[in-house]
Amino acid sequence: MNFKKLYPLMVIKTQNDYEKALRSMEAVFDEKTGPLADYAETLVILIEHYEEENFPVEKKQGVEVLKFLMEQNDLKQKDLVGSLGGKSTVSEILNGKRPLNLQHIRVLADKFHVKPATFV
Repeated sequence: MNFKKLYPLMVIKTQNDYEKALRSMEAVFDEKTGPLADYAETLVILIEHYEEENFPVEKKQGVEVLKFLMEQNDLKQKDLVGSLGGKSTVSEILNGKRPLNLQHIRVLADKFHVKPATFV
């Protein structure tokens, strides 16, 4: 992995920065340990901050996509228990009371065979 091609860990200020950050996130998303995993966790926070500031209407987009995919795959809330956490965690996520974290996004992307950015 060429670290120079990754988005620097700094506030995302422009659409161009945002797109670079998303590409970097895709590149390191599967890292589970080490410095790239730490980088991914920090980058998620920066991306979420930019999205909250610039796309406030779409804040629950990831959850809406999750609900759509659940419907298309005939899944119920109970089908996500275990992979996303306990019953209360899944309920809070689906009701918009708890955001999807990096681990949730990894699990969901794998489960539904979609890119992780689908849920960001």
